[in-house]
Amino acid sequence: MPQSASPTKTLEAVSWSGLNLEGGQFDDVVRLAAQICGAPVALVSVIEAGQQIPKASIGITASTAPLNEVICQHTINERDLLVIPDLSADLRTACHPLVTADPSLRFYAGVFLVGSDDKPLGTLCIMDREPRPGGLTDNQAGALAALGRQVVTLLNLQRERSRFEAVFNSAVDYAIIVMNRDGRITDWNEGARQILGWTPEEICGRDLDAFFTPEDRAAGISDKEMEGARTVGRGIDERWHLRKSGERFWASGEMMPLRGPDGELQGYVKMLRDRTEVRLADERLEMALAASGVVGLWDWVVDTDLLHGDAHFARLYGLDKAQTKAGLTMEEYQTHVVEEDVAPLRARIRQVFDTGAEFLVEYRLAIPGERLRWVECKGRMIYNQQGQPVRFSGTVVDVTDRKDHDEQRQLLMHELSHRVKNTFAMVQSVAFQTLRGSDQAVSTALQNRLAALSRAHEVLIQTSWSSTSLSELMERVLRLEAEGRRFLLTGPDLIVGSRAALSLSLLLHELATNAVKYGSLSLPDGLVRIEWWVEEGTFCLRWKEEGGPPARASTATGFGSRLIGMGIAGARQARLDYTDEGLAAVFHCPRALLEED
Repeated sequence: MPQSASPTKTLEAVSWSGLNLEGGQFDDVVRLAAQICGAPVALVSVIEAGQQIPKASIGITASTAPLNEVICQHTINERDLLVIPDLSADLRTACHPLVTADPSLRFYAGVFLVGSDDKPLGTLCIMDREPRPGGLTDNQAGALAALGRQVVTLLNLQRERSRFEAVFNSAVDYAIIVMNRDGRITDWNEGARQILGWTPEEICGRDLDAFFTPEDRAAGISDKEMEGARTVGRGIDERWHLRKSGERFWASGEMMPLRGPDGELQGYVKMLRDRTEVRLADERLEMALAASGVVGLWDWVVDTDLLHGDAHFARLYGLDKAQTKAGLTMEEYQTHVVEEDVAPLRARIRQVFDTGAEFLVEYRLAIPGERLRWVECKGRMIYNQQGQPVRFSGTVVDVTDRKDHDEQRQLLMHELSHRVKNTFAMVQSVAFQTLRGSDQAVSTALQNRLAALSRAHEVLIQTSWSSTSLSELMERVLRLEAEGRRFLLTGPDLIVGSRAALSLSLLLHELATNAVKYGSLSLPDGLVRIEWWVEEGTFCLRWKEEGGPPARASTATGFGSRLIGMGIAGARQARLDYTDEGLAAVFHCPRALLEED
């Protein structure tokens, strides 16, 4: 029955500006729509700023047009499936050029496409050159609606991909390289183009070795990095790399594995940053110190209990050269040592005289009229044939510039910590958006593992990405897991290297998560005893749950099970006992592996 014309409503549509909307993905949709509905014409279009933008069509040549000039405007007004049995008999469409043309279009059926935020996306429609008084069959209408939902999914995926690409290419200070499992480059961001010189078209499909130096290629460094990423979750290094021009540059970077929801390895991502200027600055500083002659020599004679120093020693300490050469008492040569540093310095000296220990100490000198100076003293006791101490001799060097550099580096590390936290937040956001609509357990597990890694990174950044305290690491990792007071920790405060710290943090997080879900921490009175010790060069850690339900081995072999089975730092020495009292697990790894950076 003819209907009265109605104006197109003003719509708050999704903006597609700047998005990479490839129409080829929709060709199959319009082909299927035409076949299912037995129609010669089908069209998918999106709307923006009052325009209909065609993405794919069959049986008609479509172009961008004002929304109030196209038939699909009425589908958008209806916000549902719209069927017009005879376009020439409907007041809304009777005068449309497609209806008055020869040959003309006489039948229309369109599906309204709407996003999850209730904003209109566009339409999917089919048209025929003959009127259809009966409209669509129920099967045809259902199939057209199903195809419309597929189009919405494709549009949402393209929008998310465009957002990801915007983030991916905005990190211009970092080269981000994505590879497949064989180490072939599959993606290359704008930062990589600026730092390394190749365009994505030039580099994609080539091996990762393309920007490694010849000596590193011969040593198989890229393979070792991928192995490290596979076994411990990341491979971190600093080394020389090659630009497209052949120029070498110093880069700091890391490689991480890319895994699917089932934990299967899909590829790798490598991030690196050009640190050439920092490297060259360090080298220039070292050469300047070596060439400046600032190393002072000193000799403490045991019999006279006097210290003799050369001219460089006297200048560094602000002392008279002749008097220093003739000999100074301990109080005299320490005249300008900062008061707070005197007691620790003398304690180290006493340790050398009492035990023969090696001497290495840093302290400050406050010389009138000069800036505060840091010096590093090295020395050792020299004995005669009878084993009696004769001389305590060594060197001193001005390390003020190095201390300033370390302070600056600490400031940079704090800035890096802030940026890493932001990066983890961005990764968590991207992961959440990517996994939205999938299994909630998978999304939650990924979010929690990223949080555990973030806490481990925070500990390592505070120590300039070197060794850290085992007690501090455990406290950081476990304090947010089911109330830290429910973990009873016993063991010596050992040093943990950066590699083992990341591995151990993920292992503890996985065990704690399982305990909260299924083990002792799932009940109010349950607790976990964690004990560690060193036995004949082997680090041992025991995890024992108490006050919970009986433990049962999982029949699934997901990422968490594999991670626990890998043990500490990939040592694969893990024994798990599932008892009626709860899970009891013991892990071992060589102490050297635990402390390795």
